[in-house]
Amino acid sequence: MIVSWNWLKQYVQLDMPVAELVRRLMLAGFNHEGTEEVGGDLAIDLEITSNRPDCLGHIGVAREVAVLWNRPLAIPAVELLESGPDAASLCRVSIQCPQMCPRYTARIIRGVRVAESPWWLRTRLATLGIPSINNVVDITNYVLMECGQPLHAFDLRKLAGPEIIVRPGRPGETLVAIDHRQYAVGPETCVIADARQAV
Repeated sequence: MIVSWNWLKQYVQLDMPVAELVRRLMLAGFNHEGTEEVGGDLAIDLEITSNRPDCLGHIGVAREVAVLWNRPLAIPAVELLESGPDAASLCRVSIQCPQMCPRYTARIIRGVRVAESPWWLRTRLATLGIPSINNVVDITNYVLMECGQPLHAFDLRKLAGPEIIVRPGRPGETLVAIDHRQYAVGPETCVIADARQAV
């Protein structure tokens, strides 16, 4: 995982040299793959092992740094504003393979205009090697890199029906991913679909 020095220091005080930060993280079990300067920031490449999914986002790594240096952790406060009808009344979520995906949630956000992302967001993602696509895609990538929580945004108007279905892939089924390549998916693959196809 690439960690931004500038982003990390929003959550925990970093007054040590980057080499000392990396040394202590390595002693705590994080392999250091390298550090590179990117546009006035440092991109620190850490290998996160499978037993530490809590560190797959900047907040998790900051929590680890806070513990290693006995520093306070400043996690941003989040206020969830509710308005309009309940999302479940507009779009249901059906999980048909709970052994593959025990939980899937959806949220409806109205009034979104797809546009270029603000400079700060493009810069932050660029440090991590993530190209800017647009404000909607970029904010989902931002949340992933902040919290370690994968997200995806769908245009509700383009879904075939008012339901998101989490199910195993079907024999011979394919889907086109965000990289515009077509992939075969079978029953061993969990897909997110609408009433017509994997989306």
